[in-house]
This record gives sequence, C-alpha cells and structure tokens, in this order.
Amino acid sequence: FMPPPLKEKRKTIVQSIIRGGSTRVKEKNQPATSSPKKKKSKRRSNNTGFYYGLQEDVCFPSSSASKRKSTKTLNKPKRNLFPGAPPPPMPITSSGTLADVMGEALVELREMREEIAALRDEMKYMKSRVKYERKRLSNTEEDDYEDEDDMVEHYTNEEDEKMLAHTPEQGVGSTVTRLKRRREFDRIGAEVEEWAHRLLFEEGGEEDGWKEIQCNKFVRKKFNSNGSTKCFMKWLPDQRGRHANPEYGDRKYPCIKCYATIDAPFEEVCSFLSNSDTMPTYNELVIDHRDIEEITPHSKICWSQCPQILFIKSRDFVTFCHLKWKRDGTQVVVNQACDHEDMPGVHEEKEGNTCRAFALRGANFIQRDPKNPDKTRFAILAHADPGGGLPEWTVKTAVNAVAPIEPFKLFHNINSQIIAAGPSPPRAEMVSSLSGRSARPGGLSQLGYACFWPNGGGLKEGFLHHEQQQHHQHDDSNLDQLDENLEHLDDDESSDKQQGP
Repeated sequence: FMPPPLKEKRKTIVQSIIRGGSTRVKEKNQPATSSPKKKKSKRRSNNTGFYYGLQEDVCFPSSSASKRKSTKTLNKPKRNLFPGAPPPPMPITSSGTLADVMGEALVELREMREEIAALRDEMKYMKSRVKYERKRLSNTEEDDYEDEDDMVEHYTNEEDEKMLAHTPEQGVGSTVTRLKRRREFDRIGAEVEEWAHRLLFEEGGEEDGWKEIQCNKFVRKKFNSNGSTKCFMKWLPDQRGRHANPEYGDRKYPCIKCYATIDAPFEEVCSFLSNSDTMPTYNELVIDHRDIEEITPHSKICWSQCPQILFIKSRDFVTFCHLKWKRDGTQVVVNQACDHEDMPGVHEEKEGNTCRAFALRGANFIQRDPKNPDKTRFAILAHADPGGGLPEWTVKTAVNAVAPIEPFKLFHNINSQIIAAGPSPPRAEMVSSLSGRSARPGGLSQLGYACFWPNGGGLKEGFLHHEQQQHHQHDDSNLDQLDENLEHLDDDESSDKQQGP
C-alpha cells in the first residue's frame, strides 16, 4: 500500500529515467533555489550515469581532465627541499670569475692526473715485488740470491730493473716523491711567510726585544741622508722548526729587519730587481749564483756565494726561494736554508774549500706606497748562520761591524740604480695567463740567495688547493691528509718486503 503522493512521485522518477533526464523531481509549490543557467552549469541534464553512482568527471573525462591539467599547471607548488632556507645563489656569469674558476679547475685536474700516475707507478712496483718474492720462494736455498746483482738478473722487464735499482724515494715512486716534496716546500713557504709577517708587522721595537741599528756616522750622509731606511736586530735561535739543526738548538743567530722607501714606481722596482744582470749593481754580497732545481714555477732551490767579510772567509749557501703575489699586489719572496744532493756542503773551514753558511729564514715584502704611488715600500727580514763552527763572540764582532753599513748600503744602491736606469721599456708577457699564475716579473738578491723570475710565474694568493693561507692563517688539513695517504703506501710497501706475498 502506498499513498497517492508517493505513487505520483515514483511515477515521475521512472518516466524521467526512461527519458534520460535527472532523477530529481521538483516538488509542487517548491520555490526555485537557483536560476536555470546556474543549474545547467552545475550538472548536465543528460547525466544518465548519476543514477548508477558515476560522477560527471567519469562520464565526461575530456572536459574534467583538461580542467585538472590546467589547474595543476597553474597552481603547481614550488619545490622547497629546505623550508626556511634562503634561495640558492644565482649562477656566476662574470667572464673574469668564470676564467678564474676554469683555470683553478684545470690546475686541480692536472694535479689529480699526476697523483693517478703516481698511484699507477706504485702499484706496478708492488706487483714487481710480489713477482720477485714468488720467484725467490719457489727456488731452493742453493738458488737463493747472494747479492743484489743476482736479484736484478732475474728480471726480464727493463722497467722492473729500474724500480729495484732505486729505493722508492729516489726512483720507483718518483712521481709520488715529487708531489710530496712539492707540497712540503709549499708548506715551508707558507710557514715562513706567516713567521715573517708576525716579526715584521706585529712585533714592535725594543718592547719586543728588537734593538734599532743606526747607520754608521761615516756613511750616514751618503747611504741614509733622509732617514728613509730603518733597521733593527735581534738574536734568535734557529726558527725553522722541524727542519732546524738539533745540534745547535740553544745557539742564537742574528736576525735583521729593515724598512725602506724607494723613490721609484712599484713596477719599475719589480722589473729592475727581477733582472739578474742588474744584481751586481746593488748587491755586493753575492759574487756568484745559479739555480739548482726548479720545484714549481713559483719556487726553486738556489746556490750562491758571498765574498770574505772582515775575518769571515767566503761562504756558500743553498737556499729554497718562493715567490707569491698577494691580492693587494704585494710581492712576497721568502727563503729558507735547505740541503741538496747536487750541492753538498763543507761544514768546517779548510784550505781550498768554501765553507757552508745558512740563510736560515728570510722574507721580502715589496709593495706600492699607499701614500705616494710613485714610491715603493720595502720590508725585509733576514736570519742567518755564518757556519763553520765560529765562536759566538767572533760572529757578534763581525755582525756589529757590518750591520750599521750593509743594509743601508743595499737600499741606497737599489734606489740610485733604478733612478739612473730610468723607465724600463714595455715587456711582452712570456708566461701563460693561466689562472693562479702571475705574468709580472719578480725576485731579487739578498745575502744568501739570488732568485729571479723575469718572465713571471709567481703564485697568486688563494689559488691551488695546497695553498690555503688566508690572512696569514695556514691550513694544513689537505697537506696532512696527503702525507697520511703517502705514509700508508710506504707502510704497505715495507710490509710487503718483510712478509712476502
């Protein structure tokens, strides 16, 4: 039994379904809630699938999909992997900066290639050792090798013979040794620069133990008439740290620092000092010199000889020198005494032999005068040991006689000779403009060394991963890591020698 109103409503719904219309039936006397246009936009009149629970987007996928696609495209949220973090920096587009980055990358790639070649040589050497040990263990005691010559005869590979003929430090691991040695010298250069900067620009005068040296009154009018050169001296032990001679740990040697102003532009001074032909005109304390070994384009080992000074006979020096250009344009040349197998020294005075002396440490800071661009400022530091086992009173007597003259004479000669030579002609850059290398000429001569880079090659501050010094703070982390890796290689090699395959 069904009431008439419900029967009528059911009949209407069935007829609407048969016609394909909506199942909704407008009640009698029911007010319209929306306009016909609005109702048409809300749902299609012929949506037959609604009765079976199908939504409009299923029956008409083309229009709904396009709506979803456009909505997703327009309202796509920005990806933020680190909420709250600032936006990433814009890429570098400056041509100069890109050139520097590419140059530094090329240098790093070149060093990585050398390190890979070194590891390859090391593996080849270890392979040859395993090969030899296997042959040795396979033979009886009667076939054991009696000496090293017999051992080498069992090698048919010429490269293996070369490896066994030298220790890894000399021949087998030559590439590894060269890289390790180069980094050690670069480390020395950074340490000497930091040490010199502290003594020259952070320490004062008498309050820090420095005694001012006045120019000798007999030559003061000629060598320091305007007082542009000031000189200080302090007696210090060997400052080379782990490279110092432990036999003379408590003995002190004279250390002299000088400040001077040259009446010539910075470029003229650098060009003049970088020319080895002009050296005899300003430095009479070097009578002979030559380069022994170039370690890098910006560092080398030099040999030099000085004449007899008072009662101290002629001496020769073997010194490591390092050239660097700071960001503000300052030229920095540092030095430290070292040994070299091509130039063994004589450490006792003998007839007919030149005794070895040591330019323990030193530095030269040459920069444009900030108050007058037509002048150049000098700050030099020299710490030396005359060698030969001379008594301390003898050394002090000689130093007290020479110090009031020679430093003032040196700067007077530099100033007068540069002025007399006049402006130097323009020069073509002879060194590649690879980032990290400067094409400016550099170098100079002091007591104990003569190093020149007339065609450039000095290291720019901040370049190369093994040159991490910034604001005179040296970071040794990369160097220590490399040394640790090399030591592991050496340990593996020695263990292979002891244990065999």
